[in-house]
Amino acid sequence: MSGQGKGASHGDLSDAGYTSAGITKGSVGSNMMSQSDVSGHGKPVVSSLQSAGARGQDFSGSNLSRGALNDSGLTSQGVTRGSAGAHMMSNVDKSGAGGGVKSSLQSVGAKK
Repeated sequence: MSGQGKGASHGDLSDAGYTSAGITKGSVGSNMMSQSDVSGHGKPVVSSLQSAGARGQDFSGSNLSRGALNDSGLTSQGVTRGSAGAHMMSNVDKSGAGGGVKSSLQSVGAKK
């Protein structure tokens, strides 16, 4: 995945609440979905994570455009303060779950 950042394993996705049974209630993933619905930003990122989790696959971010990443606040200059991406990072830090997804999104956002 050269040039596109580090991916998240299926285990990382499950840890964040993106499972083959759907998004786990109260998880980082459900918070991300709620935030993207309320803000109108980050929906392509959340749907890509949902899709990989439902299929039991790893997440690479290869299907995300630069525009979709920027819209969620995951820019090549870092995570934008107050963005959907920043909100997700904060939720991961507070919950202690989803660190693999957090680092993957940061990496993909920075390098894509």
